[in-house]
Amino acid sequence: MRSFSKIASILIIALALNSLSAVSEDIETKLLEQALIEGAVTKEQKTAINRYFINLASQKQKESERMREMAELARGGKASSQDLKRKELLKKAEQLEEEANSYKQLSVSMDSFPQTTIANR
Repeated sequence: MRSFSKIASILIIALALNSLSAVSEDIETKLLEQALIEGAVTKEQKTAINRYFINLASQKQKESERMREMAELARGGKASSQDLKRKELLKKAEQLEEEANSYKQLSVSMDSFPQTTIANR
């Protein structure tokens, strides 16, 4: 009985650490993006970062579309499990669309920053 509780405790701790790492990955990504934006000084740097955000938005949008397509496919099995999987895929698609829109907004905001060329520095 004690070994079971030890294993259960270890499993719970591992799951908690795993969820924390997923949150910290999101935070790290946001911090890296912020550093990119703040560090861009020249027109060339801002253009490169702008293209990066546009590409990320495009990737997220494509992934969202793929999730929506997968949600509409019949997979067999019980109707309740199919409905649950469909809802999960649609929720993920919505999250990806929100991320795509966020990257599109970042790309638009990069266009509004004052431009400095290497020659002007």
